[in-house]
Amino acid sequence: MKASAVGDMRERVSIQSQAQTVDEAGAISTTWTEVAQCWARMKPISMKQLMLAGRDESERVYSMTIRYRTDITTAHRIVWRTRKFDVQGVNDPTEQRVFLECLLREIAA
Repeated sequence: MKASAVGDMRERVSIQSQAQTVDEAGAISTTWTEVAQCWARMKPISMKQLMLAGRDESERVYSMTIRYRTDITTAHRIVWRTRKFDVQGVNDPTEQRVFLECLLREIAA
């Protein structure tokens, strides 16, 4: 992505990290906490229909481009509008620390 394409980053996304807590009964609960918000370009890559546990679901894969940052890993998730995406991979395409490309996966019923 060229610097002139920064204007393509028009979508506001939230980067979230996972925290697990154990209650008095020993049950583990998972919560997601917002780490940051940033501007992104969201680009659909693929979509396919799946049969999971007898349910018909679709799997969507997106590419997200944001300004370079060092705190995103595959342990994070992205919230865009009301949709949630797992981070599948993170790449610095030019190795110049300008942009990051993240491969995202959404499974929606």
